Amino acid sequence: MAVETPRARASARITLTLAALAMLGPFTINTVFPAFSRIGEEFGASEAELQQLISAYLGAFAVLSVFHGPLSDALGRKRVMIGGLVIYLAAMFGAILAGGLGVLIALRILQGASAGAATIVSRVVIRDLFEGAQAQRLMARVMMIFALAPVLAPVLGGWLLLLGD
Repeated sequence: MAVETPRARASARITLTLAALAMLGPFTINTVFPAFSRIGEEFGASEAELQQLISAYLGAFAVLSVFHGPLSDALGRKRVMIGGLVIYLAAMFGAILAGGLGVLIALRILQGASAGAATIVSRVVIRDLFEGAQAQRLMARVMMIFALAPVLAPVLGGWLLLLGD
């Protein structure tokens, strides 16, 4: 039986934290899929209108992701990551209470714009903390965990639907 060292525990914590931050984007995209029919019924929206929930999110995520790295260089990694997470959480709770499809789409744009902070800055942190083979190993571990997000997110979305509308 191997003894777990403090360094190994810290490495596992860093890996899981960075992977969780990187997973935020795919989780946000895929968790909503099981609720599409209910959202459509609640807001009287067509399939084409519901697709805007994904398109708006992805568009904002793509455009703002270009700025998260330079912003974290100028303002600091922690400030950008926490700021992005706070905005993301505000948009998430707003989406829960959204009274119409237009408001929901606007909040999805805000989620997309802010989710990139966690995804992009988590990768920048790897580059800051590690070099060479060590950085490659950590990035590979983060990406392996990250790959679980599109698989787990719809399951989580379905479970959340069981809790209520």
